[in-house]
Amino acid sequence: MLEPRGTTGYSGTVRARLSLAIALLVFFPARAWGGGFDIPDQGTQALGRGAAFVAKADDATAIYYNPAGLARQRGTHLLVNGSLSLASFQFQRSGQFPDNPSNPATPWGGTPFPLVRNSGGPALTPFVAVTTDFGMYDRLTVAAGVYSAPMVGNRTFPYALGGSPAASRYDFVQSRATFLYPTASLGYRVTRWFDVGVSAHVVLGRYDQSWVSYIDTGQCPNVEYQPCDSRSTLNATAVTVAATVGAMLRPSKNFSIGMTFHTPTTIRATGTLTSSQPANFSGQVGSGAAIVSSTLPWTARFGIRYIEMDHTFEVYDIELDATYEAWGAAQGQGVRVRASSFGSLGDIDALMVHGYKNTYGVRAGGAYNFKALGGVLSLRAGGYFDSPATDYAYTRVDYDTLAKIAGTIGVGYKIGLFGIDFGYAAVASIPRLVGQGKGEVYPLNLGQGGRPVDGLGGLLDPINEGSYRGFTHILSLGIGIALDPLFGPKRPVHYGNSYESEYVSETTQAEKAEPVVTALPKEPKATPVVPAQDAKKAVPSHTEVGTPQPSPAAKTESNKPPKPKVTPKPKVAPKPKVTPKPKVTPKPKDVKND
Repeated sequence: MLEPRGTTGYSGTVRARLSLAIALLVFFPARAWGGGFDIPDQGTQALGRGAAFVAKADDATAIYYNPAGLARQRGTHLLVNGSLSLASFQFQRSGQFPDNPSNPATPWGGTPFPLVRNSGGPALTPFVAVTTDFGMYDRLTVAAGVYSAPMVGNRTFPYALGGSPAASRYDFVQSRATFLYPTASLGYRVTRWFDVGVSAHVVLGRYDQSWVSYIDTGQCPNVEYQPCDSRSTLNATAVTVAATVGAMLRPSKNFSIGMTFHTPTTIRATGTLTSSQPANFSGQVGSGAAIVSSTLPWTARFGIRYIEMDHTFEVYDIELDATYEAWGAAQGQGVRVRASSFGSLGDIDALMVHGYKNTYGVRAGGAYNFKALGGVLSLRAGGYFDSPATDYAYTRVDYDTLAKIAGTIGVGYKIGLFGIDFGYAAVASIPRLVGQGKGEVYPLNLGQGGRPVDGLGGLLDPINEGSYRGFTHILSLGIGIALDPLFGPKRPVHYGNSYESEYVSETTQAEKAEPVVTALPKEPKATPVVPAQDAKKAVPSHTEVGTPQPSPAAKTESNKPPKPKVTPKPKVAPKPKVTPKPKVTPKPKDVKND
């Protein structure tokens, strides 16, 4: 326990640096999705099958998973999904309060740190989109929609517990962030086996974050002295753009391979930072303008899917996906923060280290379909694993960056133009214990230039050593409606949204046509009366002389009288009778007379 210290001068600039530093440590993890951050991905159908959807992507959530999946979605469809997540997360900090127990202002001094839990309540993740081929295209489908980043946007940890300050207050207090992605997409069928697609995203962020700053210029009697705390709030907004490109390979009606790439996203958020006045601080704090610069990572997905078909009906399918998010390249070092005129303080420019690392995930799942009650009933199941987004040393309560394993189930029913889906996921965070001396997250002292030291320059104790565990329940509901009647009656479609339809249009239809072709020679046997109805037309055809139909006509033609009159020509050739010339030569008689 440190002894009380005398009062020294302080720097107002460093107070602002710390306030923004802690703000950003809270601010940026809240926008993360997938690979190790809270809930996995979008969509009710996808959730029920373990979020394995990159090689399927046959509903409007293709604008998120793989826009190439739009290419075979014929007609016009509206999809409305909503996922409700309830995240329980707890942290038991090791050790005890360093406050002086003899100080009446800190009677909790020397007592163990209390357990803290997330009390933010359910968080909603919406998704709304429309897809259409305008009732006229067989290869092109476009889509427009809006969805929020799959995250828990209202995490809340206590500022105080039972009259004592919370052990996590220097890390995180509350987040009420929203992050929306208005999106326009298109998918195009290039060949019978290859589809491509692209999504253009406008990224709209609004942040409302709270935490506690520590201000010690030498006036605080001991480490982490609660009367030296200042509660800070950051309100900021950001508008930027991103894109997703995708491809789908379909080597046969039983296999599909999907892959997507989501571009890195540059963030520049502007807003206001406000801090409260500490009870044991004579300086002035207030509010000031803040600018935050960062980058969200590029993301790659790959999936392979097997489909079992019964003619044009999909019986079941199974899919295996892999995801990779480059958090280490995007925020391995941290976030740059600039602020000006924070109360009586000057400008600041600081780099805040996060310690994020690249993450990977594995998703597996599928569905079994059967006809029931005049429609199609689908039963789904799956699971996934996400690697941790931080090492042990950088674990904190601001976001659940632990490794996760989940099991999911789902059910869907479609009849006519209407479909409804349900999904549920149980997501277990793998517990983690950060041992004493292993933590690397410290309070940042505004009174010492934002460094993790006390008023005398001694290193503060880590605030993240202890045990972490979490569990998240996700419930999802989706409704789909076909709007095809808006474009008139149904039209013949060559390239539908099922894998079998591709082969039905180009192979199966040809096979179905073969019996019609083989039946053609049987028709003359059933109509032998045709030559009798028009014998004159049948006779002149010389190609039909050898056929069984014109043979009776040939007999009738031989009985016609003109033909025997023409045949006497051989009688005209009695030229041998004209050769009585040897009789004309009576020369021997003249000889006798001689």
